[in-house]
Amino acid sequence: MKKSLLILLLYSIAAWCQVRSDSLVILGNYSTRKELSSSFDKQLNTYNLRSILTYGQRIDNLLFVVSENFNSTIIRLKPKNIKDEHYFSFFSEYKFSRFFSTGLVLNNNILADDKNLGLSDASLLNSVLYAKFITDEKISIAPFGGITTNEQVKENDKGYIYGIEGRTDNIQVSDFELQSSMKLENDDISPRKNTLRYFDVNMSNSFDEHLNNYLSANYQQSRRDFYFKADSSVINDFKLTNNIQSRTESNYFIQDRIGYLNPASSFTLDLLTRIVWRDIDRDTRYRSLNNISQSMFDVKVNEFRLEFESFLGYRTDLFDGKFKFFFSERDEKHVAKRITSANIFQNDEIETAFEERSKNESQKNNTAGRFSLTINGGFRISSKDSLQIDLLHNKLKYDTPSSDNFDDRDELLTIVRLKYLRSLSPFFNAFVNIEGSINHIVYIFSERSSNNNKQSILRLNTGGIYNSNRFYSKNLFEVSANYTVYDFDDVSANYKSFSFRQLSMMDSTSIKLTKKVFSSLYTYLKYSEQGDFKWSDFSGKPIRDLLEIYFEPKLNVKYQTIVYGIGIRYLTLKTYLYKNLVKNRESDYSSIGPLAEANVSVNTRLLLRFYGWYEFIKTEDSKRKEQANVNLQMIWSL
Repeated sequence: MKKSLLILLLYSIAAWCQVRSDSLVILGNYSTRKELSSSFDKQLNTYNLRSILTYGQRIDNLLFVVSENFNSTIIRLKPKNIKDEHYFSFFSEYKFSRFFSTGLVLNNNILADDKNLGLSDASLLNSVLYAKFITDEKISIAPFGGITTNEQVKENDKGYIYGIEGRTDNIQVSDFELQSSMKLENDDISPRKNTLRYFDVNMSNSFDEHLNNYLSANYQQSRRDFYFKADSSVINDFKLTNNIQSRTESNYFIQDRIGYLNPASSFTLDLLTRIVWRDIDRDTRYRSLNNISQSMFDVKVNEFRLEFESFLGYRTDLFDGKFKFFFSERDEKHVAKRITSANIFQNDEIETAFEERSKNESQKNNTAGRFSLTINGGFRISSKDSLQIDLLHNKLKYDTPSSDNFDDRDELLTIVRLKYLRSLSPFFNAFVNIEGSINHIVYIFSERSSNNNKQSILRLNTGGIYNSNRFYSKNLFEVSANYTVYDFDDVSANYKSFSFRQLSMMDSTSIKLTKKVFSSLYTYLKYSEQGDFKWSDFSGKPIRDLLEIYFEPKLNVKYQTIVYGIGIRYLTLKTYLYKNLVKNRESDYSSIGPLAEANVSVNTRLLLRFYGWYEFIKTEDSKRKEQANVNLQMIWSL
């Protein structure tokens, strides 16, 4: 289990620092957008700084694009944690003619985390030269090569990166229009090797002016080698610190789509069939046979998925309806990979461990079928009234062939929503919305049947928006109830049916006092009740109440391109527990303090925003605390 967690964490880091976009890099589309943005946020004990720079420039036949993304997070706890992520890329290209270009691509990614896991630091540096050849503006080929430096868990590997990209645009093949792209890439960073194989084909055909057929096929294979800490037997046998595991993932994708769209017709039709299958293969480089166990075997995962989807739309002046049907079947298999030993006396022990691992992996095998039906309808009753109806019905059937796996279950979800909108005047619009949902989960076998439950949610809200030259107000009033009922709560001590009910009110209002002065108010109230519940007689016993009130009035002044705001921020949060049906206060948290805000806009190109508040905190034990919270943002369109 520990090895699996280490491998999972290592692979996430390896994938972050190794895998570039599977789409084309050299033959991709680069913009000359120029923008700089930076934000700093301090909430409680967490500090976060994020800066993004994008700068592109075309000078005659020269194009260069610089992109940088830096994210730093500090958590001031004991111990303090600092995590930095840095992504930098530089792309340049010189165009000698319409048919030939050459350029340079640099990538530098760094992850630094001071957690003492030995797995938290990784870096990648690529330097690549390429040549681009274009024939009649429809076929492009770009071979590339360079050097790469890749560091993981204090293992620094250097080597070569090379490959080729290709693309075709709008090539006519019989009655089809063809677009395709491909990419082959090798990273030789001995003792590791990373590869990428990517092919994508899209074909379109028009049966007539309004009926079109789209065929798509995609193949992608990615192999990534990454380090993980070797166990003691591997260290003793091979005299190394870190082992290597290869993860090869292959994805196949075929899709056929038929679409009908006629502006003169009220109907729209879309039909889609998709086949997807995926293979994940793991290989551990060094393996010691001195300590034979289940964990020494690698695993291969095969997944196959078949999907059907249809969409039908109907639109008139008074009605807009959409009907969507979705069906999918998925089959997933986990297979342990056999190994042998040169020592024939070990083969029986290895075979026993292999059978145990195969049995454990087979318990993960599963099949799943999903059916989904969605209906949306909008009715224009009059010039001032409209009605919206939404319906979703989803069914999942999950099966496991292993007799030792009892996760087989059926899930049923139904959601219905009805919304009525009324324009009472040119300035005021009101709405009423009612929504209900039922989610039922049934486990097939008795070993898990105590988890069988039905969740029923009912929500009713109403509100309105008033908007005039000097006054704006948005109000919302909502009541909701959530009833979760376990089928066998009368015989199970671990699962009890419960209810959660909530009343909430929200108001957001602003008043324009003068041309340069306006006031604003944002406030809400939430009152929640949680308790035990008995569905048979629809009765409950309260357990816990929660009251939350937020109040934020502000006065704003506009001076040229700057908007200043000062106000007060107040938050109170109270919880109550019931004992013998008597409500007693459990906790009392309150926070109050001044807030300030400033927004600066310079020539619509530079935007600066400051928002912060200082709070005086008081809790139920009369402890007092003071704390500052700051948010800074800058967006500069260069």
